[in-house]
Amino acid sequence: MGIFLNILFLIIGMFLLIKGADYFVSGASAVAKKLKIPAMFIGLTIVAIGTSLPELSVSITSAIKQDVELSISNVTGSNMCNMLLILGCVATFSKVKLSASTKKIDFPFLIAITSALTLFTCDIFIDGANGNLLSRTDSIVLIVLLVLYFCILISNARKERRQMLENSFELTVPENLETEESKPKNLKVWQILLYIVLGLAAVVFGGECVSTTAKYLAIQAGMSETLVGLTIVAIGTSLPELVTSVVAAKKGENDLALGNVIGSSIINIALILGMVGTITPILISTTILTDLFILLGSTLFFAIVCAKKTQIGKKEGFVFIVMYVLYITFAIIRNYCF
Repeated sequence: MGIFLNILFLIIGMFLLIKGADYFVSGASAVAKKLKIPAMFIGLTIVAIGTSLPELSVSITSAIKQDVELSISNVTGSNMCNMLLILGCVATFSKVKLSASTKKIDFPFLIAITSALTLFTCDIFIDGANGNLLSRTDSIVLIVLLVLYFCILISNARKERRQMLENSFELTVPENLETEESKPKNLKVWQILLYIVLGLAAVVFGGECVSTTAKYLAIQAGMSETLVGLTIVAIGTSLPELVTSVVAAKKGENDLALGNVIGSSIINIALILGMVGTITPILISTTILTDLFILLGSTLFFAIVCAKKTQIGKKEGFVFIVMYVLYITFAIIRNYCF
């Protein structure tokens, strides 16, 4: 009976994820068009925060229960999944264009926040301490960095909005030349809110169903808590990002897809670990520290590859996916053999 219910929850969760992502992306895209702001900004903020809710929920709950190892492993695994698996999958569906602002602002900040996290957790090497700890002070610094990043995003979005308004004014079609087919089909405000709220609720609940089922089966198979956090829980809580990004790419909303991946990775570190570490300091094991160094190396590789390209295609996507498979293989072998 338990297995049957788990399978049922898995099917329901996947259905809610797919349908919810469809509506959520449509609503988020409509917000960008109605407010005349870049879709990338919406992806980095509204979509990224929305799809990061499962990670936030899991991590905060773990912190309250003083089970912070799952929090840090969940965030580390989710970021690996975001950059390598999710963007890799998106790139196989559609080429992802990289704007100059993304290369100048978003990628450098992603590297900076990942570097800061790794630096904060190297107490044994830096201070000669007995253990590695993400303290409350470190966590508050991460939150402050996120606020700074959002301020930069808002300032940049305002500039791009002015440019979009100027361009739209110059390219305005005369009324007598505008046909019914050429008129954009805009959603009403209440429809946009409905799409976003219901779509996000379905995505979050669907992701919870899938991750809870997967976690139960994984623990039954004898996986350690760290491995479960790095793999099953990380992939499960990243399903909203995965499905939302793939759906966005298929709809031609590549900026939303890319913004979702980068924004979620930044929020996972700065907001989620920032909040968890403020609630209770996080003790970093040697295993997790190793994974953080791997995450930092992967982030640097990811950013360098993207910085040299104007767009990410199937070739880069395949490389990212292979890297993620190798990482998961390493994590599994380490769990059972060492």
